[in-house]
Amino acid sequence: MAKFTVDALAAKIPSEHRGTAALALVMLGSISLQVSTAFASDLFQQFTPIAVTGMRMAVAAVILFLIVRPNPFALKASDWPQVLLYGLVVSLMTGSFYMAVSYIPLGIAVTVEYLGAFAISLLGVKRVRDSFISLGALIGVALIAGPTFESSHLIGYLFAVMSATCMGGYTFLSAHLGTKGSPAVSGLKGLSLSICFSALLLTPWSAPSFPRVDFNGWFLLVMVGFLGVVVTYSFDAIAGRITSPAVIGVLFSLDPVNGAIIGTLLLGQVLSIWSYVGIVLIACSGALLVWQTNKSAIKISANTAILDVVVSTRTQQLPIISKDLK
Repeated sequence: MAKFTVDALAAKIPSEHRGTAALALVMLGSISLQVSTAFASDLFQQFTPIAVTGMRMAVAAVILFLIVRPNPFALKASDWPQVLLYGLVVSLMTGSFYMAVSYIPLGIAVTVEYLGAFAISLLGVKRVRDSFISLGALIGVALIAGPTFESSHLIGYLFAVMSATCMGGYTFLSAHLGTKGSPAVSGLKGLSLSICFSALLLTPWSAPSFPRVDFNGWFLLVMVGFLGVVVTYSFDAIAGRITSPAVIGVLFSLDPVNGAIIGTLLLGQVLSIWSYVGIVLIACSGALLVWQTNKSAIKISANTAILDVVVSTRTQQLPIISKDLK
């Protein structure tokens, strides 16, 4: 049985379908994250959001470590900054996001957080037509968040802005973790090590809470850790491997849509009519983006192939290039 690697998976995806594959991965990851957050909010009545974040990361770290089996002793000196930075960003992003959700509706918290990814997408825009697509998504974000600002807690927005700042870094790092460094961080190895580091960073808040977790709490933690961390971050990492940070940044515009819908269905957080108009606008912008992404998929795939050659030179491994490019 062939060993699973992100590079091998990326090589099997036809160049003309890489845009669609990236959309599907980001979409599934987003839904998993929002559903897990909705369930995690049930734990906020017993534990602080930061404690829940730490326990969630600890559970996810164990799951990822068992599945991926990374070797931390094989890391080179140049690998550590990448792994530690990713772990720090994930810790700050998830912790501040959970704090925001404890004050403001899920859909609003996700919308504000998305602004970080949107900023990254703007940095990568080169054509005026693509700029208009991004601006359409931004208008949708404003329609979702605007009407609820006065009726929500300011502190919730501050935490959401902090999460958005971290989201910008996460968007960029998702596309680069495992593509620059030794084989010890290739594929999902770097991700799993970063999640382990994140869990260690949050230990002061999570460790005192573990003894008080009951059976129902453990069930929620396992589900939240698997869906919200293992599935979400793994899918984002794979999507980042087959396309660019700019494309992923705009694909993250689907997060407010999923957050608002799941918040309404699972938490009963009904938003204003303007908010739902914004959801439709963002969905249309995302659909148009997928069409544009598929048109330029061959160009994106070629850039990925060049990156494989560069990485192979540093890691002393042969590059994996899609057959469509030969």
